[in-house]
Amino acid sequence: MLSPLFKGVNWNHITSVGFDMDGTLYDEFDFIKQVYSEINKQFILNDSILSFMTKRWLEKGSSYPLIFSEAYDKCKSTFDEKEDFVKKAIDIYRNFSPKISLNDRNKKLMAYFQENFKLYLITDGNHELQKKKFASLGLSKYFDDKNVVFTGAYKPDYHKPKNKSLELIDINMDNSVFFGDRDVDKEFALSSNIQFIRVHNMLEVS
Repeated sequence: MLSPLFKGVNWNHITSVGFDMDGTLYDEFDFIKQVYSEINKQFILNDSILSFMTKRWLEKGSSYPLIFSEAYDKCKSTFDEKEDFVKKAIDIYRNFSPKISLNDRNKKLMAYFQENFKLYLITDGNHELQKKKFASLGLSKYFDDKNVVFTGAYKPDYHKPKNKSLELIDINMDNSVFFGDRDVDKEFALSSNIQFIRVHNMLEVS
């Protein structure tokens, strides 16, 4: 099943498979559209501001830190303090409960991986928000709790949180492959001697 999809891997020698979550197992833009719509609604902004935020996210990516600051600059006549606007927008973002799901193809892939390999997941971002995404996606059916790491719970103590996460996972990392969508995922995998596959929504992109 896997060879035609991910040709660069000799799956006969793989025993464990790891995953990032956002942008890897599902299309993160589905979440972004929901949460930005909620921010737009709560601040009573307008569709041009919503369009601006989603466009900037697509241009800059999920780690871009200035989207809300730039959104304020687009509608600053409505609010007195940029700092207050940004703080409230971040609070809405972090406390949002998304309604997201794996597509049918990825559900089949995950079921196959689960049946044939030991699985682990390492995801960055706000701890509580990532847990909500994990639950909404129904990922608990594929991963044992002991092999899921939310690095946001450990980042203050870790210089390289993804690499440190391997110490918390109950899997022998020999003959492992890791799926991710960003350069930081690739750097983590290669520095840990893990084969890396770059994907978007589990479709190989390079």
